[in-house]
Amino acid sequence: MTPKDKWKQLGWRHTVWNLVRFFRSLQRKKDLVPWLEELLNKKQMKAGGSADFPIDPKHITLFFDYLKEREENGAKVCGNLRTEEQAIKACTDRNLTVEYTKTKNKDHHQSAKAVVSLVNGVVGNVCRARVISFNPNPQSRCVWCTENRLHVTARNLNGAIPSLANPIIVWQIKEYWGSTAGGSKMSDAVYECNLIGRELREFEEGTRTNKSTAIKVVHIVFVDGRIQWNARRSDLKRFVDLTNQGLIDYLLVGSEIETELEPILNSVLGASNK
Repeated sequence: MTPKDKWKQLGWRHTVWNLVRFFRSLQRKKDLVPWLEELLNKKQMKAGGSADFPIDPKHITLFFDYLKEREENGAKVCGNLRTEEQAIKACTDRNLTVEYTKTKNKDHHQSAKAVVSLVNGVVGNVCRARVISFNPNPQSRCVWCTENRLHVTARNLNGAIPSLANPIIVWQIKEYWGSTAGGSKMSDAVYECNLIGRELREFEEGTRTNKSTAIKVVHIVFVDGRIQWNARRSDLKRFVDLTNQGLIDYLLVGSEIETELEPILNSVLGASNK
């Protein structure tokens, strides 16, 4: 999915996203319903039992509009998730080799790296056609350096174009397979993408003081695994939030990877060559 202009234009620091963040933290209905009623009727946000903060009515209207779209986007995203067999077939149909994550415990599910294979295959084809290099398996951090800014990613990513030095496109892959429900690793995956996206946006803002050195980095996140992510739909919706907020530029889930990645790469790389 790609965010609507309506949400992109708010900017990633807008009050609406803080309301969404607090909304997500309210797990129990007995906490959530009164909070929403207070916000809607009294135009204020209750922070626990300690304070009530006034909120601009325009922001509240946007917030409730967003909640409706959030549910719609979440349902569409879930519908794109694939089974492990479908993900592997998408690779074999393209003559791509799929590797597996092997563990010492033979009873543990040996997960396919199907999304890794498909992404690297598509990226490789696009980059070779354009005579552009790419790194499909970074073993160290991505680094950007401008006249007055240095930024290093908080963790190794899953790929970068054209290299780990000043990449214009970076991506993270969150594929989880198996017959058991997903766990806390899914929440960790969201947090990692949030962290990388937020730091990238802050770095970009710092480079805009000088038009000649302004930086834009495209942050793509790939998600797949029908069983595990369906068991963590709340985390999947957090990816939707990060995308609409602008911390993720493109969220490609399941079958979207097969159809959307190549056009996105050609569009971004075409623009970067102008």
